[in-house]
Amino acid sequence: MAGAPALDGEAMAKTPEDNFRIEVWDREEKERAETICRSPDFFISQAAWHSAIRRRPGMLLIHRNANHTMEKLLTPGEPTVPPETIVDGSIHAGLDVALGDLRSWHTLRAWCKNCSHHAPVKPEALIRRYGKGALFSSVERALFCTNCDRGGPVRLEILSMQR
Repeated sequence: MAGAPALDGEAMAKTPEDNFRIEVWDREEKERAETICRSPDFFISQAAWHSAIRRRPGMLLIHRNANHTMEKLLTPGEPTVPPETIVDGSIHAGLDVALGDLRSWHTLRAWCKNCSHHAPVKPEALIRRYGKGALFSSVERALFCTNCDRGGPVRLEILSMQR
């Protein structure tokens, strides 16, 4: 919608993607730290909500539909990763993904930060080797580049399979 107000200082107009959001706030609910999910689909947003509860201990999460607060929760546990932390600039930035969170339409690509070599990686092979509960940050540290053999750092990227 042209001319729609930006959300909390963000430089973007409202779109259907803004319908369902998961936001992370400070405990006093005075400052939003980040928006970790936007989706036009309720079911995707609901799945992301449950994942955010597991992956953001000790944080205040707010699940919104446009301006309506659907759910608000101070997650159990102590904060382990500051919400602004970016996991090596990866697509899964700030929300460490478990291999078991991947879906059948996801593909992976590994990038070597030393030589920029990249190659597809089969998620099934990583799951067999490290287990469904293995987090990307752990798997990335265990991988090495087959081009330069320097060991990490390798970054995994999540891509959607082409139709």
